[in-house]
Amino acid sequence: MGRSQLSERIVPDLSHDLHVSVASPEEAESGVAEFWVGDHLFGSTRLEEGEPVLRIEPRSDGGEIAVTAQSLAAALAQAKLLLEPS
Repeated sequence: MGRSQLSERIVPDLSHDLHVSVASPEEAESGVAEFWVGDHLFGSTRLEEGEPVLRIEPRSDGGEIAVTAQSLAAALAQAKLLLEPS
């Protein structure tokens, strides 16, 4: 399968945006941010060796959640800002 065929097949599935939330100052201090796609939890961060690490969660129904690379990069940047001490 050529690159253009692959792009045409995949691009329609990559329309989901990630939304980031931090529930409380205590969670921010622990490095916990949640990444949501609609009403599905995509993943969350936690601190490991002082760095936030993203843990991606499987969907409860076993399905996939597709996000664009741009959306993931923007969500990670937003999480970093939300988790920085004020």
